[in-house]
Amino acid sequence: MTLSEALDLLTVPEVKQRRELAGSADRSTRKSDMIRAIAGTLLAGDLGPVWSQLSELEVQAVAEAVHCWGGRFDPARFRAKYGALPDHFEYDPYSSWLVRKPPPRSVLPLFFYQGEIPEDLCPRLAGLAPRPAELPIETLGDAELPMAVATGERTEEPLRRVSTEGLALHDLPAVLRLVGQGGVAVGPKTGLPGAAAVARIEAVLLGGDWYGPSEDQDLKRWGGGPIRPIRPFAWPLLLQCGGLAKLGGGKLALTPRGNKALSQPAADVLAHLFERWQQKGAPDELRRIDLIKGQTGKGVRLTAVSERRAVIAAALKDCPAGHWIAVDELFRQMRARGRHFEVSHNPWGLYLADPKYGSLGFESGEGFQILQGRYALAYLFEYLATLGLIDVAYTLPYGARSDYHAIWGAEDLGFLSRYDGLRYIRINPLGAYCLGLVPDYRPAPQARRSLFTPGADLGLTLLREPDPGERLMLERIAKPRSADRWDLDSEALLRHCADGDERGRIRAFIEAAAAEPLPEPLTRLLDSVAERATALSDAGPARLIQCRDAALAALLASDPATAGVCTRAGERLVCVPEQRLAAFRKGLARLGLVLPDTARG
Repeated sequence: MTLSEALDLLTVPEVKQRRELAGSADRSTRKSDMIRAIAGTLLAGDLGPVWSQLSELEVQAVAEAVHCWGGRFDPARFRAKYGALPDHFEYDPYSSWLVRKPPPRSVLPLFFYQGEIPEDLCPRLAGLAPRPAELPIETLGDAELPMAVATGERTEEPLRRVSTEGLALHDLPAVLRLVGQGGVAVGPKTGLPGAAAVARIEAVLLGGDWYGPSEDQDLKRWGGGPIRPIRPFAWPLLLQCGGLAKLGGGKLALTPRGNKALSQPAADVLAHLFERWQQKGAPDELRRIDLIKGQTGKGVRLTAVSERRAVIAAALKDCPAGHWIAVDELFRQMRARGRHFEVSHNPWGLYLADPKYGSLGFESGEGFQILQGRYALAYLFEYLATLGLIDVAYTLPYGARSDYHAIWGAEDLGFLSRYDGLRYIRINPLGAYCLGLVPDYRPAPQARRSLFTPGADLGLTLLREPDPGERLMLERIAKPRSADRWDLDSEALLRHCADGDERGRIRAFIEAAAAEPLPEPLTRLLDSVAERATALSDAGPARLIQCRDAALAALLASDPATAGVCTRAGERLVCVPEQRLAAFRKGLARLGLVLPDTARG
């Protein structure tokens, strides 16, 4: 609307009030005359006396509106950037917009009408208000990251730092191998791992889960519930979403793509899993926040998870890679830059403790930390950190965040989500690659000791404790003789080397893990295994046809009508490949013969 149109919607007392604020000498009592006088002052008169009455915060409010927000005032973004709202504005959680505080006196009502500056006034104010500076992102280097942080009633708790890139590069092939061995049982309908599957997956993860079993306080479900699992829970879902594993018979099995992934660069596979999770990942991360109730209610109408994930990924792209960023700083940047998403179209249906008194609809004005923030924590800590895209610094979740204490019935909860302990994140080289911040992935060089010394007696003497993934491979091809001594198992080698891709992976593992060139007996064993593994091949299913006598078998194996589709397999037998059975029947018909129907079964 124009300024005159906006003023015309006001009552006469409201128009009089604005005339006084504008310092107009007009004393008309007609509304139209007052509007004309105010518009003349604001659009063409001397604004110096009015402008000088604005506080610094009010000038910033005008500047943000005219330069960045298309004339509208965004209270959430403004508060996130500047830490407070001008006294003229106050958010009413029961209303859809901004309401006016009577005191103190401010000239902002001359400029803002229902939170918006009239279109013909915007150009003039844009010439007066300086363009706002972009909100800088507060980052920390390794040396600046605190060693401990305050948590709830505790004075301090050590801050754990984990570089996740190396973990993911190890964990991906380890979990794929575990799935390939049939070691991951999941729900037949949900695809979610049970307690046994979680334990098996955790055993092959480098470093295990984010929290150890002894750190779980075993809170009752109504008080917060368990804090585990996180990483072992995420991997089966990521593999299924990425098409690397599929459900069959209550267990996960590798798909052809999953088998191929074992031979592909791990970074490319992880980038694929990230891309797929962004679009298709299930279940909704919000479901992992057990204390937020009502998620399956009919009227709640949760938003599309792909849209939420896209907003958070875009917010991460705003952050410089290689620097630690506090989670609360990330949230502040999201709100200040308009990286906003809704979790539910009707937050009144979501609640803590009690559906009436604990409804999250009461938090609609300042509830970013409760809904959007908790969703983002789950997305970051359970999925992006598991994929190795962000390094994490965290504490136990107990008492880590107190932003939910004002909600009815929640003040005594140990935490709101198991992810509350995430304090800082850092986009690493793998994350920069997956987020599209850099065109290529360049892993940091990692000096790594060799795993074993190979012996001429086919023994492997360990030089260090194997990683979980290395131990999983050792258990496939060797038998332990002592704590630091393993013997290669030729039968197991032959069995697992039947697959050409796996044969190459096994040999590459042995050569890469060895501290010195392989001795000749070991090389001969690997060559012999490869030769024997390729000596036979499966030509597919076939039918064995028994003839009345040897003469008929000889006829079928030599006559042009059937010789091309069958092979002599004995004195009275011929063998017909399954895919050539129809052609064999046609040839029999030309010879005046027929294969009885009993052979079809």
